[in-house]
Amino acid sequence: MFKKIVTLSLCAFSLYADMTSFYKDALHTLQYEKSYNLYERSNKTSQSAVIYSKYANFNVKSDYKREHAQHLPLTPGSFNTIDIFLTDTIDIFGKTNYKIESLHLDKKVAKEQLNVKKEQLFIALLNLVSLYNRTSKELQLHQKFFTEQEMNYEKLKLLGDLGDITKLDLLRFKNTLTTLKIKIVSQNQALQRMQKQLHLYARDEAIPTLDEVKLLYSKDDFMAHNPQDTLNSLNARKKIAQAKGMNNSYLPTLSTDVAYQKLGDPTGSGDNYSLGFTLYMPLNNGSFKNAEALKVSALSLEAQSITYKIQRESLYIQHRQSYENASQQLAILKKEFSDYEKSEASIKTAYLKQYVVFNTYLQVLTQALNAKKQIIAMQTLKAKEATLINAIASGVVYK
Repeated sequence: MFKKIVTLSLCAFSLYADMTSFYKDALHTLQYEKSYNLYERSNKTSQSAVIYSKYANFNVKSDYKREHAQHLPLTPGSFNTIDIFLTDTIDIFGKTNYKIESLHLDKKVAKEQLNVKKEQLFIALLNLVSLYNRTSKELQLHQKFFTEQEMNYEKLKLLGDLGDITKLDLLRFKNTLTTLKIKIVSQNQALQRMQKQLHLYARDEAIPTLDEVKLLYSKDDFMAHNPQDTLNSLNARKKIAQAKGMNNSYLPTLSTDVAYQKLGDPTGSGDNYSLGFTLYMPLNNGSFKNAEALKVSALSLEAQSITYKIQRESLYIQHRQSYENASQQLAILKKEFSDYEKSEASIKTAYLKQYVVFNTYLQVLTQALNAKKQIIAMQTLKAKEATLINAIASGVVYK
């Protein structure tokens, strides 16, 4: 018994890893991480620019003048004047600190937006992989069923030649086989289409097989990952940072300037030098009101947090209930499956001996076939829901 449990656990991790590997290859194909890394570099450069501009906001001005004084004894009575001004505006009170904080939050927002995209991609791929698995297994079932019934049809043709079965029954049987053959062709085409679609995302990865996946994580683990709520919270913090910047707009800035004048006037005292300091304090022109509006907007965003938490919990309930429903149906179907197999075996013998009519034969076979297809559907659904919950709750989707 212990060996069996260990085998199932290893199987669960193995299949889960296969899906993760396929998903990671898809991420590489779409270059999500590369796009984010480029943005991160751009954001870092912007932060450095803001820090630099706090202390090194230089301006240079240069003037050249050719002046003429009528009563100068020199001929032609003209001289040159050159003025050079160097000014640096320094943010000594940290007025622009909010810009750095906003850029830092922008980077976090971009990361959470990436996490939202990653989660959506994983779910979309998982749904397609699950459908591919289910269709593949149903196709194998239909092909096996078709082969068996084709063999029975050959036996029935012999009985028809002996007059033990009517031509109408033979025709109805053949029509049923034709319908099934069309179904097989359709499923083959669907599988080829899905295979091509999946390999657009992961060309070098085999399509995962979701046969048996155990549920490994709890509701709390699942709820701990909520990128949409985190994104909402970060946007609220951005507005608070912007409001803080507006509130600090009245703080003064310090300007330092150095001036040099090269004076060619022979009657003057020579070149001039000067060093000056200026405090500039703007009068607020409505920034306080704008800051209050941003704070109200931030509070509105924070109030939406409960909505995102409820939506996340609802999502967990949806997938967990789907998992439980599939598990319970699967248990019932497996318990009763032997009865369907017995009915299927008995009806084949009875029909070939003409103990039952064609409609009864087809009805029993259809019931058995539907039971097998329902088992496939519930197995696939159970594995899909467990894989989805495991992937989100573990955080592997966002790594």
